[in-house]
Amino acid sequence: MNSPTYQQDFLRWAEEQSALFRSGNIAEMDFENILGEIEDMGKEQKVALQSLFRNIIVHLLKLELSPAIDPRPKWIEEVIEFRDQAQTRIDATPSLKHYSDELFNKAWEQARRAAGKSFEAYGEKVLIPAECPYLLEQVLNSDYFPENAKIVS
Repeated sequence: MNSPTYQQDFLRWAEEQSALFRSGNIAEMDFENILGEIEDMGKEQKVALQSLFRNIIVHLLKLELSPAIDPRPKWIEEVIEFRDQAQTRIDATPSLKHYSDELFNKAWEQARRAAGKSFEAYGEKVLIPAECPYLLEQVLNSDYFPENAKIVS
């Protein structure tokens, strides 16, 4: 059964489906949309982790390659925050580890483009390597920062 409420009021639909399930009225449930929502939840977990990998890599590239000094403390704080979020997500959903390499590789391509645009926007002439200079383990390692990440006075 495909419920019109699903399209019109998602919260109400979810509450209705929950109530139907709890009361044992399985035959009345909107399984087509329920299955779609369950699949989307899994996809969202992967998209979120890939986004965190991307953000970490962008900031590591900035720390390593940018001559800018003032934003460095903020970039370091953001790397720490994104790493914490990524680790929390992996801890809460251990099966994400199975997708980490794939998500990391996709994140690298996105991060490379994003960092390039950022450097360009600030007039920085920076050569970004074709291959990711960081390993997944480094990206997630709370103690790892590139050599050039140090705040210079």
